Amino acid sequence: MNTKELKIIDQKSLHQGFLSISRYTLQHSLYKGGMSETIVREVLERGHAVAVLLHDPNRDEIVLVEEFRIGAIHSESAWLCGPVAGMIEPGEKAEDVARREALEESGSTVEELQYIGKYYNSAGGSTETTSIFYAQIDASGVEGVHGVEGEHEDIRVVKLSSSEFRKLLTKDVTHTASTMIAGFWFLNNYPAS
Repeated sequence: MNTKELKIIDQKSLHQGFLSISRYTLQHSLYKGGMSETIVREVLERGHAVAVLLHDPNRDEIVLVEEFRIGAIHSESAWLCGPVAGMIEPGEKAEDVARREALEESGSTVEELQYIGKYYNSAGGSTETTSIFYAQIDASGVEGVHGVEGEHEDIRVVKLSSSEFRKLLTKDVTHTASTMIAGFWFLNNYPAS
């Protein structure tokens, strides 16, 4: 078996803003042996995110949030519905971000988290990963519009019965990977009775 090797020849920052873009000049080992030619790739250096599927088993409700998403600007609607989510800041643990974002985006208090998994959002062009969690909450007072004003957030709470959520997953309307991954995990771990 070949040893996998990566040789970064140069890295240059092309843009620093809400998103950062870098250009890498590199070589990597080939399955047929040897190294690739020198190649150049641009990559979105976004950081790492957390998403949390909120569930109230006593009320049989799933709590999602809906907000404007620039990446969906050319689709049918740029307002997407999915789990609460946010970026991990330097020095933060994913679990702490999950609790913070649940409170900021939905007003939910999370005690225990269950780790579902982690995925690359688009490994062909971005370094961003998302860690997904499941949390049981009391959704009785969870409603309204939330978000951090200084971050231009305008986030609406959406409550669905677990049966409505199951139906949502079978239609072509859940256009975020975190919704689908957390949703199918939910279907597998909390089957309809």
